Amino acid sequence: MRQFLLIIVALIALSGCASESCDKDVINILNPNQTSAKLLMDYAKTAVCKTGPAGEAKPTTVDEERKLVLIYDLYVKARSYAILNKVFFWLSLVSAVAVFLWPSLGVLLKDRLGEREWYKSAIVQTTVTGIAALMFAFYSQYKDKQTYTENLMRYAVFSDKPVDELSQKVIEEIGKIDIGFSFSGVFDKKEDK
Repeated sequence: MRQFLLIIVALIALSGCASESCDKDVINILNPNQTSAKLLMDYAKTAVCKTGPAGEAKPTTVDEERKLVLIYDLYVKARSYAILNKVFFWLSLVSAVAVFLWPSLGVLLKDRLGEREWYKSAIVQTTVTGIAALMFAFYSQYKDKQTYTENLMRYAVFSDKPVDELSQKVIEEIGKIDIGFSFSGVFDKKEDK
């Protein structure tokens, strides 16, 4: 019975991808193990690099090339933020475990540490907690920037606006992304509310 249900689900899923209804270039870029930025970049490339029915390359316009470069610029930023996001995600997990386990280390390693009391010090425990908080802050910062950049990519990929107008909007938004963190920006937002 289980195999029957799996076969039915597979047939239903594949029925939407019949060769006459799907563009094979688009089907080939679909992969659940990629970032949204990678998917959008691959889609933008397939949109520019289309071939005709006889397999000949379709000529591209300057505007199509400029839009692709604009999207690629966003992809580079999103990819960089994704890498930093992953690094700080794992560092924040390790530091969170350290915060939870630090008090237990004193009990577990009591014989090895002997008379050394530094591991019980409030200063050391506060430092470990502060490092964990810093790792979470960096993770959150880079996750927000990655998400913002990917949303900007979506806007650029699916926009019908002329490239000149689109590039001005993207340049303005990239400027906001590149500003980075500032305390005055945080306090200004709180005062507005």
